Formats: sequence, structure tokens, C-alpha cells
Amino acid sequence: MLAVKEYGLTDEQIMFRDTVRKFIKDHVPEEYARKCDQEKLVPWEAFNKVAEMGWLGVVIPEKYGGSELGFVELGILLEELSYGYLELATMVYRASVHGAESLLTYGSEEQKEKYLPLIVQGKFKSSLSLTEPNSGSDAASIQVKAVRDGDYYIINGQKIFNSAVNIATRTVLAARTDTTVPKHKGITLFFVDPTTPGIEIERMDTMVFRALGTYQVFYNDVRVHKDDMLGQLNNGWKHLMTNLTKERFAIAAMMTGALRHALDTAINYAKQRVQFGQSISKFQVIQHKLVDMKIEAHLAQLTTYDLAKRIDAKVPSRTEASATKIYVTEAYHRIAIQGMQVLGGYSVTPDFPMERHYRESVLQKIGGGTNEVLRNSMAKDLEL
Repeated sequence: MLAVKEYGLTDEQIMFRDTVRKFIKDHVPEEYARKCDQEKLVPWEAFNKVAEMGWLGVVIPEKYGGSELGFVELGILLEELSYGYLELATMVYRASVHGAESLLTYGSEEQKEKYLPLIVQGKFKSSLSLTEPNSGSDAASIQVKAVRDGDYYIINGQKIFNSAVNIATRTVLAARTDTTVPKHKGITLFFVDPTTPGIEIERMDTMVFRALGTYQVFYNDVRVHKDDMLGQLNNGWKHLMTNLTKERFAIAAMMTGALRHALDTAINYAKQRVQFGQSISKFQVIQHKLVDMKIEAHLAQLTTYDLAKRIDAKVPSRTEASATKIYVTEAYHRIAIQGMQVLGGYSVTPDFPMERHYRESVLQKIGGGTNEVLRNSMAKDLEL
């Protein structure tokens, strides 16, 4: 009988997973994650070590200095990094998806040769500038404008909820370049340096992304060269859509790692916490909570790696990506809520990571496309 590998992973993929797990144990202990979260410190030390390991180039072709592996390997990396610290994984996600995949999908060859090797080396950080004060779920209704002026575009307007834009080397900016056509057809993407004159960045006070920060950005007559356009003029919306499956997969992989950590936190606490003369893990009500959480974690991993394999096989997976993002983010939230109940009063203190998991899990049902909007998208796919 052939041995069945965990979640269908190969020996090489399991070895890679174990290597990343050891990395987290050695370099990203809970004390480090807690310090970054509470003191609003970007986890530069850990990120730079990830770059030294060569992991930022997992999905980047060898010709640009990458490893040219697949989305299963990217999923393993993001899951295990998120088990250690979600915001560290988010930095890698932005480099791999918002940076590398944007360039690989619709960047010019000159842009690929210029930026992809820097991403591999950890010298290039990315972010996405899409949401605006009056453009959230209706993302195509953006109002930031880019007007052609010779070899440059003059950009004016405001973006909001831009995570990590302050540390980005370039941000993928969606701007309106044609106001005479339907809203989906007049958008263009630009690779913008956030330090360009005319850009003002203001940090927002939020309960999540404490280390990386969330920002609103003001563009005041910002001059961006035409060579920094990503893809074709007025084709930005279509370009964004090409990466949605990969983005939603990456979010699911990160949440899978985070929810596993929340589960383990609850299990370890339940075994150690003594009430009525025994550990609370001996009480059936606690056991059932932990079992339900384990079921959710198992299914999250199954659906996430199934999606990764579909992407690697180049099977169209828009519906499956939406379903995976919905299920995993909501499973994370359910696990966090149950974990709060298991830890009781200690769950709301910063001495335990459960309160961080609860805060993060609330956001994940909103970011990357709200789960309500994704359900609408799935309904259309079902021709309802």
C-alpha cells in the first residue's frame, strides 16, 4: 500500500515545511510576535532572515533569481510564517503577490528584470493602493485620477486603508485614466514610489496591523513617469482580476497558519489550566470546543492546498478561490471566538495571543474582498 502524504504533499514539500517550522521556532517565538504587535515594530529582523533563506523568490522564475516553485510551496511558506506572526507573513505575501505576481502577470520585461531580483533579495517591498474613502467593496468606482502630461501622469486624490505603504519601495496604485467609459474600463495601474514629492502618508489608528500600520495616502499633483505604468492603459481592472485567485489563496494560506496557532494556544492552555481539581481539558464542554476547532483547522488546510494544486495545474478556480477565502477566514474567526471562551478572562490580556487572533480574525472577513461580496460573485458563477 502506498503511503499517503499529509495533504498530498511531496517529500520535498514536507521537508520545506519542516524547515520553515524550525525557522519560526528559532527566529519568531511568541515573545517576538507580541513585542512587534504591542510596540508597533515592523519585524525587520525576521523578514531579512526570510530573504536570506531565499524564500521571497518561491514563485519567481530562476531567470530573475527565484526558485521557480509553485503555489503549494508558497502556501506552505505563508502558512508556517503566519503560525509564527501574521504580519511577517503579510510582508512576504505582499512581496510575492502584490509585487512579484503583478510584475509576472502584466509587467513589462524591463520592469521584471529591474524589480524581481530585488524582491528575491528582500530589497524591494510592495503594497497595494486600491481602496478609497468612497470606494470599498465597489472597488471599480475609484476617483483618484491620473492625467497624461507628456512623459508623465499627474495623479491627484486620496487612498485609504493602505497597509504597509509607508515601508513599500513601490505600491501598485489603481487610478482613473478615462472618465468617459464605464468605470471598469477606465482604470490604469502604476508602480508608484511612496516617497515621490506630493505624496502625504498618514497613519490610521486601528486594532490590527499594529506593526506594519494602516494608512491613508494623499496624492497632490504627483508626477509618475509613463514607464512606471503596470500593464496597458485603461486595462487596470482586468489586470487586477487576473491576480484575484492568487490573492485569495494567499489570504487563505496565511489564515490557516494563524488559526492553527490559535487552536494550539487553546489546547495548551486547557491542559495547563486547573479548575475543580483537574485540568479544564478534562471537561467535556471544553473538549467539544477544542474538537470543533480542530475540525475547522483540518478542513481549512484541505481546501487551501486543494486550491494551491489547482492554481499550479492552471485550472480556472475563481469560484473555488472565493469559497476557500470565505471558509478559511470565517473558520479563523470561529476558532478565535471559541479560543476566547476556553481562555476565559485571560483571553483579553496581552499576555496571551488569543486577543491578537480575535482582532486579526475580525479583519480577515473584510480584507481581500468582503465575504459578502465574494458570495455575490459565487452566486453569479452559479448563474443565480
